[in-house]
Amino acid sequence: MYTPLIKTFAVLATMALMLLSCAEMPLKPAEVIIIDPIRHYYPVIQGEMMGITFEMENVSDNALFIQEVQTTCGCLVPRDELPIIILPHKRGQVHLEFNTIKNNGYVEHFVYCYGNFKDTTAVEMSFDTNVVPRGSNFRDYEEMWAEQSGSTLHDIVDGTSGQKGYYTDSGTGQRQEEEQQE
Repeated sequence: MYTPLIKTFAVLATMALMLLSCAEMPLKPAEVIIIDPIRHYYPVIQGEMMGITFEMENVSDNALFIQEVQTTCGCLVPRDELPIIILPHKRGQVHLEFNTIKNNGYVEHFVYCYGNFKDTTAVEMSFDTNVVPRGSNFRDYEEMWAEQSGSTLHDIVDGTSGQKGYYTDSGTGQRQEEEQQE
């Protein structure tokens, strides 16, 4: 006689606990250091894919949740699934892929990451490069070398032109400022 009443009560109590556990808790702000947020990449040949990785260090006691990554061009696509989570006192990365096919000459792109950052809702990173069109009348040395060498030990060691490193202006990164103070 009381069994259906007890079952109903148990089901309602379980549903109430499930709803309470699903309530969103506010995220505590996380402080991060972006390693080399402003970059200058070496020239690339038009049509190459260029992988770009920005590294962040979470220096707070709270986890960082990057909810959204926006870019200033459709040719720059984030490769990570969202949210990107960086645990306290750990490093994480934001991976992007830059398709140079629709660019020509000097290009500068910005990347905005939105999350629970301390003192702001978004952080900005940027890079620039020169996209060099393939020569129609004559080939330069790099193009002849690429055609002649194909995929060789040179490409494995040095990478293609779209995989080469970058340089920064002196003093642009927060990490560099901290090292100068020490």
